[in-house]
Amino acid sequence: MSDLLLYKKLVDALRHGVLSTAMGLRNGLHYGVKVRAPHALVMTLLFKSGSPIASNLASIVKMTFVHARNLGAFVLLYKALLALGRIAHAAAGRPLTTPAGTPAEAWHALLAGWIGGMLVWSKYSSVNEQIALYLLSRVVVSFVKMLAVRGVAPFSSVNYGQVYPYLAAGVWAVVMWLYEAYPKTLQPSLESSMRYLYADTNTWPSGPASFLPSAASAATLAAAVYLQRADLPKLWDLSAR
Repeated sequence: MSDLLLYKKLVDALRHGVLSTAMGLRNGLHYGVKVRAPHALVMTLLFKSGSPIASNLASIVKMTFVHARNLGAFVLLYKALLALGRIAHAAAGRPLTTPAGTPAEAWHALLAGWIGGMLVWSKYSSVNEQIALYLLSRVVVSFVKMLAVRGVAPFSSVNYGQVYPYLAAGVWAVVMWLYEAYPKTLQPSLESSMRYLYADTNTWPSGPASFLPSAASAATLAAAVYLQRADLPKLWDLSAR
Protein backbone atom coordinates (compact mmCIF):
# COMPACT_ATOMS: atom_id res chain seq x y z
CA MET A 1 0.00 0.00 0.00
CA SER A 2 1.41 3.43 -0.96
CA ASP A 3 2.09 6.01 1.74
CA LEU A 4 -0.50 8.36 0.20
CA LEU A 5 -3.21 5.71 0.22
CA LEU A 6 -2.35 4.72 3.80
CA TYR A 7 -2.46 8.38 4.86
CA LYS A 8 -5.89 8.79 3.24
CA LYS A 9 -7.22 5.70 4.99
CA LEU A 10 -5.94 6.94 8.34
CA VAL A 11 -7.43 10.41 7.86
CA ASP A 12 -10.78 8.96 6.77
CA ALA A 13 -10.84 6.59 9.76
CA LEU A 14 -9.93 9.41 12.15
CA ARG A 15 -12.48 11.84 10.71
CA HIS A 16 -15.30 9.32 10.76
CA GLY A 17 -14.29 8.15 14.23
CA VAL A 18 -14.48 11.66 15.69
CA LEU A 19 -17.85 12.43 14.08
CA SER A 20 -19.35 9.04 14.90
CA THR A 21 -18.17 9.31 18.52
CA ALA A 22 -19.72 12.76 18.88
CA MET A 23 -22.98 11.49 17.38
CA GLY A 24 -22.85 8.50 19.73
CA LEU A 25 -22.62 10.82 22.74
CA ARG A 26 -25.57 12.84 21.47
CA ASN A 27 -27.76 9.79 20.83
CA GLY A 28 -26.76 8.16 24.11
CA LEU A 29 -27.86 11.23 26.07
CA HIS A 30 -31.10 11.51 24.12
CA TYR A 31 -32.00 7.84 24.43
CA GLY A 32 -31.19 7.80 28.15
CA VAL A 33 -33.62 10.67 28.75
CA LYS A 34 -36.28 9.16 26.48
CA VAL A 35 -36.17 5.78 28.22
CA ARG A 36 -35.64 6.76 31.86
CA ALA A 37 -37.88 9.84 32.25
CA PRO A 38 -41.22 8.06 31.56
CA HIS A 39 -40.15 5.03 33.64
CA ALA A 40 -39.10 7.21 36.58
CA LEU A 41 -42.33 9.21 36.35
CA VAL A 42 -44.54 6.10 36.36
CA MET A 43 -42.65 4.45 39.23
CA THR A 44 -42.82 7.65 41.27
CA LEU A 45 -46.57 8.02 40.71
CA LEU A 46 -47.14 4.38 41.66
CA PHE A 47 -44.93 4.05 44.71
CA LYS A 48 -44.17 7.58 45.95
CA SER A 49 -47.44 9.37 45.40
CA GLY A 50 -47.52 10.42 49.07
CA SER A 51 -44.10 12.10 48.99
CA PRO A 52 -43.66 15.87 48.46
CA ILE A 53 -43.87 16.93 44.81
CA ALA A 54 -40.49 18.69 44.95
CA SER A 55 -38.83 15.53 46.28
CA ASN A 56 -40.45 13.39 43.59
CA LEU A 57 -39.42 15.78 40.81
CA ALA A 58 -35.85 15.85 42.10
CA SER A 59 -35.77 12.04 42.15
CA ILE A 60 -37.10 11.82 38.57
CA VAL A 61 -34.58 14.37 37.30
CA LYS A 62 -31.67 12.67 39.10
CA MET A 63 -32.48 9.17 37.82
CA THR A 64 -33.02 10.50 34.30
CA PHE A 65 -29.76 12.45 34.35
CA VAL A 66 -27.72 9.51 35.69
CA HIS A 67 -29.13 7.15 33.05
CA ALA A 68 -28.52 9.64 30.23
CA ARG A 69 -25.04 10.56 31.50
CA ASN A 70 -23.91 6.95 31.84
CA LEU A 71 -25.37 5.83 28.53
CA GLY A 72 -23.88 8.83 26.73
CA ALA A 73 -20.47 8.20 28.32
CA PHE A 74 -20.57 4.50 27.44
CA VAL A 75 -21.49 5.11 23.79
CA LEU A 76 -18.76 7.76 23.53
CA LEU A 77 -16.14 5.39 24.97
CA TYR A 78 -17.29 2.42 22.92
CA LYS A 79 -17.33 4.35 19.63
CA ALA A 80 -13.97 5.97 20.42
CA LEU A 81 -12.37 2.58 21.14
CA LEU A 82 -13.78 1.13 17.92
CA ALA A 83 -12.40 4.11 16.02
CA LEU A 84 -8.97 3.61 17.59
CA GLY A 85 -9.13 -0.04 16.62
CA ARG A 86 -9.90 0.87 13.01
CA ILE A 87 -7.09 3.43 12.93
CA ALA A 88 -4.62 0.88 14.33
CA HIS A 89 -5.89 -1.67 11.82
CA ALA A 90 -5.34 0.73 8.93
CA ALA A 91 -1.96 1.89 10.27
CA ALA A 92 -0.79 -1.72 10.24
CA GLY A 93 -1.59 -1.82 6.53
CA ARG A 94 -4.44 -4.28 6.97
CA PRO A 95 -7.57 -3.84 4.84
CA LEU A 96 -10.72 -2.48 6.48
CA THR A 97 -13.41 -4.89 5.33
CA THR A 98 -16.18 -3.73 7.68
CA PRO A 99 -18.31 -0.56 7.36
CA ALA A 100 -17.09 2.67 8.94
CA GLY A 101 -18.18 3.01 12.57
CA THR A 102 -18.15 -0.75 13.18
CA PRO A 103 -15.37 -2.90 14.70
CA ALA A 104 -12.52 -3.79 12.37
CA GLU A 105 -12.47 -7.20 14.08
CA ALA A 106 -15.33 -8.80 16.03
CA TRP A 107 -13.24 -9.06 19.20
CA HIS A 108 -12.81 -5.28 19.21
CA ALA A 109 -16.49 -5.02 20.20
CA LEU A 110 -15.96 -7.43 23.08
CA LEU A 111 -12.93 -5.54 24.37
CA ALA A 112 -14.53 -2.10 23.94
CA GLY A 113 -17.69 -3.29 25.69
CA TRP A 114 -15.65 -4.65 28.60
CA ILE A 115 -13.62 -1.46 29.01
CA GLY A 116 -16.70 0.74 28.73
CA GLY A 117 -18.60 -1.49 31.13
CA MET A 118 -15.84 -1.33 33.74
CA LEU A 119 -15.39 2.44 33.44
CA VAL A 120 -19.07 3.42 33.29
CA TRP A 121 -21.36 0.71 34.62
CA SER A 122 -19.32 -1.20 37.21
CA LYS A 123 -20.08 1.08 40.18
CA TYR A 124 -23.17 -0.25 41.92
CA SER A 125 -26.28 1.94 41.83
CA SER A 126 -29.97 1.22 41.37
CA VAL A 127 -29.90 2.63 37.83
CA ASN A 128 -26.78 0.68 36.81
CA GLU A 129 -28.12 -2.54 38.30
CA GLN A 130 -31.48 -2.19 36.53
CA ILE A 131 -29.74 -1.73 33.19
CA ALA A 132 -27.38 -4.67 33.78
CA LEU A 133 -30.28 -6.96 34.71
CA TYR A 134 -32.30 -5.71 31.73
CA LEU A 135 -29.42 -6.66 29.44
CA LEU A 136 -28.65 -9.95 31.18
CA SER A 137 -31.89 -11.70 30.24
CA ARG A 138 -31.59 -10.55 26.64
CA VAL A 139 -27.95 -11.58 26.44
CA VAL A 140 -28.76 -15.08 27.72
CA VAL A 141 -31.58 -15.55 25.18
CA SER A 142 -29.44 -14.16 22.34
CA PHE A 143 -26.53 -16.39 23.33
CA VAL A 144 -28.73 -19.49 23.20
CA LYS A 145 -30.08 -18.41 19.79
CA MET A 146 -26.50 -17.92 18.60
CA LEU A 147 -25.64 -21.46 19.69
CA ALA A 148 -28.65 -22.73 17.75
CA VAL A 149 -27.57 -20.85 14.61
CA ARG A 150 -24.08 -22.36 14.95
CA GLY A 151 -25.58 -25.85 15.10
CA VAL A 152 -24.75 -26.59 18.73
CA ALA A 153 -26.93 -29.36 20.18
CA PRO A 154 -29.44 -29.43 21.79
CA PHE A 155 -30.21 -25.80 20.93
CA SER A 156 -30.13 -26.40 17.18
CA SER A 157 -32.84 -29.07 17.35
CA VAL A 158 -35.61 -26.75 18.61
CA ASN A 159 -36.77 -23.25 17.79
CA TYR A 160 -37.47 -20.39 20.16
CA GLY A 161 -41.23 -20.67 19.71
CA GLN A 162 -41.14 -24.24 20.97
CA VAL A 163 -39.08 -23.38 24.03
CA TYR A 164 -40.70 -20.08 25.00
CA PRO A 165 -43.76 -21.50 26.87
CA TYR A 166 -41.43 -23.42 29.20
CA LEU A 167 -39.18 -20.38 29.59
CA ALA A 168 -42.13 -18.18 30.58
CA ALA A 169 -43.59 -20.75 32.98
CA GLY A 170 -40.20 -21.46 34.54
CA VAL A 171 -39.36 -17.79 35.06
CA TRP A 172 -42.71 -17.10 36.71
CA ALA A 173 -42.46 -20.22 38.87
CA VAL A 174 -38.99 -19.31 40.15
CA VAL A 175 -39.71 -15.62 40.74
CA MET A 176 -42.88 -16.41 42.71
CA TRP A 177 -41.01 -18.95 44.84
CA LEU A 178 -38.21 -16.47 45.50
CA TYR A 179 -40.73 -13.77 46.40
CA GLU A 180 -42.57 -15.97 48.89
CA ALA A 181 -39.47 -17.65 50.38
CA TYR A 182 -36.64 -15.11 50.00
CA PRO A 183 -38.19 -11.74 49.04
CA LYS A 184 -35.18 -9.65 50.07
CA THR A 185 -32.96 -11.43 47.55
CA LEU A 186 -34.97 -9.89 44.71
CA GLN A 187 -33.96 -6.64 43.05
CA PRO A 188 -35.55 -3.86 45.21
CA SER A 189 -37.88 -2.40 42.58
CA LEU A 190 -39.07 -5.89 41.62
CA GLU A 191 -39.68 -6.79 45.26
CA SER A 192 -41.58 -3.53 45.76
CA SER A 193 -43.76 -4.20 42.72
CA MET A 194 -44.50 -7.75 43.83
CA ARG A 195 -45.31 -6.62 47.36
CA TYR A 196 -47.87 -4.20 45.92
CA LEU A 197 -49.43 -7.00 43.87
CA TYR A 198 -49.35 -9.93 46.27
CA ALA A 199 -48.97 -8.62 49.86
CA ASP A 200 -50.86 -5.34 49.80
CA THR A 201 -53.87 -7.23 48.40
CA ASN A 202 -54.22 -9.18 51.64
CA THR A 203 -55.83 -6.22 53.45
CA TRP A 204 -58.59 -3.74 52.55
CA PRO A 205 -57.84 -0.50 54.42
CA SER A 206 -60.72 1.44 52.85
CA GLY A 207 -63.31 -1.30 53.12
CA PRO A 208 -65.45 -1.86 50.00
CA ALA A 209 -63.92 1.24 48.37
CA SER A 210 -60.58 -0.59 48.25
CA PHE A 211 -61.97 -2.81 45.49
CA LEU A 212 -62.87 0.04 43.15
CA PRO A 213 -60.54 0.35 40.13
CA SER A 214 -58.19 3.28 39.99
CA ALA A 215 -59.03 6.13 37.64
CA ALA A 216 -56.21 5.05 35.31
CA SER A 217 -57.40 1.43 35.26
CA ALA A 218 -61.01 2.45 34.61
CA ALA A 219 -59.99 4.80 31.80
CA THR A 220 -57.81 2.12 30.18
CA LEU A 221 -60.58 -0.49 30.39
CA ALA A 222 -63.15 1.90 28.94
CA ALA A 223 -60.83 2.84 26.07
CA ALA A 224 -60.02 -0.83 25.35
CA VAL A 225 -63.72 -1.79 25.31
CA TYR A 226 -64.50 1.09 22.97
CA LEU A 227 -61.67 0.28 20.57
CA GLN A 228 -62.48 -3.45 20.56
CA ARG A 229 -66.27 -3.03 20.55
CA ALA A 230 -66.63 -4.96 17.28
CA ASP A 231 -65.15 -8.10 18.86
CA LEU A 232 -65.35 -7.81 22.64
CA PRO A 233 -64.63 -11.50 23.43
CA LYS A 234 -61.12 -10.99 22.03
CA LEU A 235 -60.37 -8.63 24.93
CA TRP A 236 -60.48 -11.54 27.37
CA ASP A 237 -58.49 -13.97 25.20
CA LEU A 238 -55.19 -14.37 27.07
CA SER A 239 -53.50 -15.76 23.96
CA ALA A 240 -54.24 -12.59 21.95
CA ARG A 241 -51.74 -9.75 21.89
